[in-house]
Amino acid sequence: MARQSPASRERMLDAAETLLRERGLAGAGIHQVVARSRAPIGSVYHFFPRGKTQLVAEALQINGEKARALFQRILEDTGEPLPERFRRLFRTAASGFDRAGANKGCAIGAVALDLDARHEALRTVCRDAMDGWIASIARELPWPDQAIRRSFAEMVVAGLEGAFILSRARQSGTPFITVGEWLATMLERFPRNAGRGTAAKHKRRQHEMRTQRR
Repeated sequence: MARQSPASRERMLDAAETLLRERGLAGAGIHQVVARSRAPIGSVYHFFPRGKTQLVAEALQINGEKARALFQRILEDTGEPLPERFRRLFRTAASGFDRAGANKGCAIGAVALDLDARHEALRTVCRDAMDGWIASIARELPWPDQAIRRSFAEMVVAGLEGAFILSRARQSGTPFITVGEWLATMLERFPRNAGRGTAAKHKRRQHEMRTQRR
């Protein structure tokens, strides 16, 4: 076998990540990845012996780490107030979406929507990536109560994923701006000393909603 170039591996991962963002799991098959990356088809099982599942899992991990690094870079910048950092985070997402052609979603979110019982390994990758985002965001929030920080961080991630869907439907990154503005306004108005009392009320509401859904 001819010596395999590490560059082929990187091209395949990059192609897989892009295809996942554009088409979801179903549109990122081995043949599509090979065609997009222009890598030799023999390289696939050389670098990814477990086939598509391994290739997609690694591409998702790369995508998830890029997002986490973006959250960390912007939200850890204490040179401006936290609400402004959230506005900047979502403006950055809007700008990136538009520059990419307004036709790419989040690879993690796109794959999560495609999963079924056969894809438990990929479900774990998606869950771990999102949990990492939530933990990264929660660390930068000002409230002493861990449950409140995590709950708000979950809302941020849900807002990002929802903004991807709306933005793709409208072919415009404007929904990111809208979500970021509302989140920033909530940060400005939510009491910085929110503690156990607020957390208890929040948990009661969550329990009531779960009970109502049953």
